[in-house]
Amino acid sequence: MPYNFTLDALPLSSEKQLYTLVENRRVMTFGSFEFNVYETYEPTHDVPLCFGDFVMVNMLRGKKIMHLEDVPSFDYLPGETLVLPENKSMRIDFPDAKILSPTQCAALTIDRCKIEQVVQFMNERVPSADASEWHFRWEKFHFKHDAETMYLTNKLFRLMSGSDRFHEVLADLTIQELLIRTLQIQNLLHLVAGEEKKPSLLHHLTEFIKEHISSDLTIEQLCKKANMSRSALFKEFKSQIGISPKEYVIRQRLASAKRLLEQGFSVKEVGYAVGFNDINYFVRLFGQREGLTPGAYASTMNISRPPSR
Repeated sequence: MPYNFTLDALPLSSEKQLYTLVENRRVMTFGSFEFNVYETYEPTHDVPLCFGDFVMVNMLRGKKIMHLEDVPSFDYLPGETLVLPENKSMRIDFPDAKILSPTQCAALTIDRCKIEQVVQFMNERVPSADASEWHFRWEKFHFKHDAETMYLTNKLFRLMSGSDRFHEVLADLTIQELLIRTLQIQNLLHLVAGEEKKPSLLHHLTEFIKEHISSDLTIEQLCKKANMSRSALFKEFKSQIGISPKEYVIRQRLASAKRLLEQGFSVKEVGYAVGFNDINYFVRLFGQREGLTPGAYASTMNISRPPSR
């Protein structure tokens, strides 16, 4: 689907680089960060792994089953990333790894000082409207890439394997941008989950959007609700969660649409229920964003309409 942005897989280890069939490791070190590539070539289970620094792990090939403390086990697939604090222990299963189709992931470890510098920069230069502080949300450690993080991570891969004389400096700048985008994604996931203990301005706005999802929501309404100018509203959304108010509304409409389709409602009923006055536009937009039409989505879920009353 278009919203499952997968990364470019890296070349596999050569015969000279292959020392083990389970989590074979290649490593490059650059100042405050270290770039590791892990590959597994045979099915195996319960492999321990732990990093001493903050780590961003990107799945590139195959499938893993991850076991982390206090978290239900989950499948880990290409297009997904993990962001974990220092010394977070994990155990990993590789049920499908084979010589001809190994698993591959790239792990970027970053020194705590670099992490603190980025967080401090965001708190000083990009404060939220209600002065809530930036921080990494460790409960939002597993998510799919979006277009921006996919681009930045692929760029980092190219820099790591290239010969540009400035590759270390450029990689450092790319990592800073990647960390900022990660903070925004975690904020967005936190807002969507509705877990805010101390409601922020954005929380109030996004709750308003959810409550009025079937209405013809306008930017003017959101500006009035937030008591903000149009430019200030856009700046708050873009800086805090990385997307515009309009894009947030679209994503919420489509998320609501999928839930209603899963309950068996017709495409027409769903389109109107989530605020689309033009059903053809709803079908077209859903297809562009989700990779299949609303009707096809319902069919893949083996959904039948509820009996008429």
